[in-house]
Amino acid sequence: MAAVLTAPVVMWAFASGPPSGYTAAPGDHPGVACTNCHKAFAPNSQGGSVTVAFPNGLNYIPGQTETLSVTITDPAAVAYGFEMTARAESNPAVQQAGSFIAGQNQKIICAGSTPIPATGCANDGIQWIEQSQPLETSTFTVQWTAPSSNIGNVHFYIAANAAIDGPPSNGHIYAADYVLVPPPVAGTAPVINSGGVLNAASYASVVQSGSFVTIFGTNFTTSSATWDDAVVDGVLPTTLAGVTVAINGKPAPLSFVNGTQINALVPADSSVGPVNVVVSSAYGSSATVEMQLAKEAPAFFTFYPDDDRYIAAEIEIAGSPVSYEYLAPPDYLGESIASRAAKPGDTIILFGTGFGPTNPAVDPEYTFSGTAGTANPITVTIGGQTASVSFAGISGAPGLYQLSVVVPQVANGDQLVVATTADGVATTQKAYVAVQQ
Repeated sequence: MAAVLTAPVVMWAFASGPPSGYTAAPGDHPGVACTNCHKAFAPNSQGGSVTVAFPNGLNYIPGQTETLSVTITDPAAVAYGFEMTARAESNPAVQQAGSFIAGQNQKIICAGSTPIPATGCANDGIQWIEQSQPLETSTFTVQWTAPSSNIGNVHFYIAANAAIDGPPSNGHIYAADYVLVPPPVAGTAPVINSGGVLNAASYASVVQSGSFVTIFGTNFTTSSATWDDAVVDGVLPTTLAGVTVAINGKPAPLSFVNGTQINALVPADSSVGPVNVVVSSAYGSSATVEMQLAKEAPAFFTFYPDDDRYIAAEIEIAGSPVSYEYLAPPDYLGESIASRAAKPGDTIILFGTGFGPTNPAVDPEYTFSGTAGTANPITVTIGGQTASVSFAGISGAPGLYQLSVVVPQVANGDQLVVATTADGVATTQKAYVAVQQ
């Protein structure tokens, strides 16, 4: 009996709540989300999830107290814990948004893991709400009072521990974030075109979690922006030029926005099938449009989307100060950008998205500088001939896959390239590489 009663403490490093700063928010421990202690598995890698439902959808009403519903899903869990924070988008690393009210078996802490005093957290005012003892239920509520005035978008960050039998390091950690927008001001709300949510590489209708998606429409914004200068503490931006995108209720990292087009990464999601997409700005939110989410949706990027004949590709140049050349017919990319056709035996790098899960998993919400191979092999044919694949996976950026393959003995000319996952899902584009012996 004693062993049973003490089990949560044995298997949980922080039964009465973790230290402050272990969500995935900017200013917290970057990319950690509780895995400093529960480090046996990468976040969001064990088939479960943590989700938050908001009573007003993805809007907040200044000064209103809301009851948020939190659900942690993991069939192996025997107890649960969490840590959540709310931040102003204008400065998420240091600016609190609204305030939490601790409920049963909950507490609020300030920076330095100190309990919140009656006067609130000092200095930057950042609050974290968390469990005060192990939670026996996977669904619970959290109360939050919105800021008293419109402070722009508000980001919620949550990390959850689905505690399992075994040492504390074996806990399954799940992380998520959400963006709430204030009531709209007068203006024209964004509109997503019918059928306007597409695979960013192939413009097909099926997209993979963690891969690039392109959204076409109108009234997105009056300016344009990229994520180049918008990364904070390794966290990719979920708002650019005042625009946010929610895919299945989760904020999508944005790489580019203008008035009619958005390029984004699909948030980590185990769902398969139709999911909802909503674009929001200061002028309101678009009508919901469905997107088809799949486990795999392989596609090649091409040099010019409006002339998608040639795959965006490079030729590796071994033993040279120039490590690669662009793979395309001469002058195809313009006189100022050198390119050439490949020869049989050349190692070429093909760029794409949606080639399936990787090991380790790559979280699309953060910058990524390493390599992560696909969990299952990818086969490639060039001109109908099998090509040797030395690497397939994500390299250098989340969502961007590279396939390193050797050109087989094929005839001169444009050769069709087809890549197929282990589950038999193949690229469907008529995409080519130029070959010249």
